Amino acid sequence: MIIEGKVENMNIGDNFFNCNVITAAQQRYNIKLSEQQAKEIKIDRVYAFKVEQTTHNDRTLYHLISYDDLLEAINDPAELKEKLAQYYSFSEIPIAEIKAGVESYLAKIENKIVQEVTTVLYKRYQNKFYIYPAAVRFHHAYIGGLSHHTLTMLKLAEGLLEIYPYINKDLVYGGIILHDLCKVCELSGFEGGEYTKEGQLIGHLVMISQKLVIEAEKLGYRDSEEILMLNHILLSHHGIPNFGAARRPQTAEALLVWYIDTIDSKFEELGQQLAKTDEGSFSSAVSVADKLRFYKHRVK
Repeated sequence: MIIEGKVENMNIGDNFFNCNVITAAQQRYNIKLSEQQAKEIKIDRVYAFKVEQTTHNDRTLYHLISYDDLLEAINDPAELKEKLAQYYSFSEIPIAEIKAGVESYLAKIENKIVQEVTTVLYKRYQNKFYIYPAAVRFHHAYIGGLSHHTLTMLKLAEGLLEIYPYINKDLVYGGIILHDLCKVCELSGFEGGEYTKEGQLIGHLVMISQKLVIEAEKLGYRDSEEILMLNHILLSHHGIPNFGAARRPQTAEALLVWYIDTIDSKFEELGQQLAKTDEGSFSSAVSVADKLRFYKHRVK
């Protein structure tokens, strides 16, 4: 028997290990686990549980044989969203549409080195990339928020690159696609969990920088100017050390990526706050905008 559902909580004692699961149809099951399985199963994750049914004192018991984490088992982002949308809140834009948009910009990268290294890293993490939020709190903190944020940045960059043609579009597009990619390693789960140990101690800026260098070494591009410029964008995209940047932006491309990242993160959060505000009133304090309260005017 297969039970597909989200783990609501764990019930663990000295000699018993159970998890309580709720299905999309709102049916609840108590599934008995081994000690090792109890260490692996995560609360708020959706799994397909293969169970054995037994009867004890006229009660049906469910013993876990094996399980699949749906995030790992389903490779198609659209199919995965359709499945997980029964349990979580998602980006309003369909994942298939976001994916097509991001990959259209990836295809516009003409520089061979930037194209290759960006594509390799993107493909490695693309499944989680389209499911994870951009943050635990604040901007784009919903499932699919990470890729939505990335696509919005790419669209903003496209317009600015037409105005400032001296800025290298390949470095900007590659830098934007890669800049938050390691949030799938920094965050504990796509459900909007907390930060991992590595996420807290190293952070996604340094994580993606390390992975870029390793991949460039494999491809024979380690000492190229392109890798140095991409790496600088990744390490500086938070702008200043107080915001987590390893370096301040010192190329036009790095400065542009930082500004675009800041614009989208602030205006996404501001939009959410104004959506909850009545016309003619002030919003609640907006944390990403110095905790200012913004007026929602009546002008049409």
